[in-house]
Amino acid sequence: MPKVLSAVAALSLLTAVAYAAPRTLDWADLVPATERDTYDPAPPPASHDYLMGGESSALAAMQVLNFRVNEKLEGEDVRIPGFIVPLELDDKGLVTEFFLVPYFGACIHVPPPPANQMVFVRMAHGISLDSMYSAYWISGTMTTQSRRTGLGAAAYTLAGTAVEEYKF
Repeated sequence: MPKVLSAVAALSLLTAVAYAAPRTLDWADLVPATERDTYDPAPPPASHDYLMGGESSALAAMQVLNFRVNEKLEGEDVRIPGFIVPLELDDKGLVTEFFLVPYFGACIHVPPPPANQMVFVRMAHGISLDSMYSAYWISGTMTTQSRRTGLGAAAYTLAGTAVEEYKF
């Protein structure tokens, strides 16, 4: 009888591990532990100096990208809230690739967040984006692979598997 109970307990543990919920992240978790004491979650002030022409401080600030990452997130199944900045749509108008950013307006105003505060997401299936003003929970497998586009640079890539609206 004890062997049967041990087998049932082991099977239960394996099943629980297989169906474990993704780790819920905060944006500070994306910063290396050694830098979290200086982490500031506030968005930078908007700057549109680039409209005046020439080399501006805002454009120069965009060149200072922080690609230092939390290596412990490599390959982890995670869930993180944020705002979607669409990059690619499929032929049905569904969003298939986007930046996930920590605050509304990131990548639209200048400068964008640091690279380690942006996640490039490629969804397994396109999603309908009902509102650019809404925040969403995105789940999937995180990697420390970087990605650059004309809108910014992300130090992380997420293979997205699920999306749900964030409720405040």
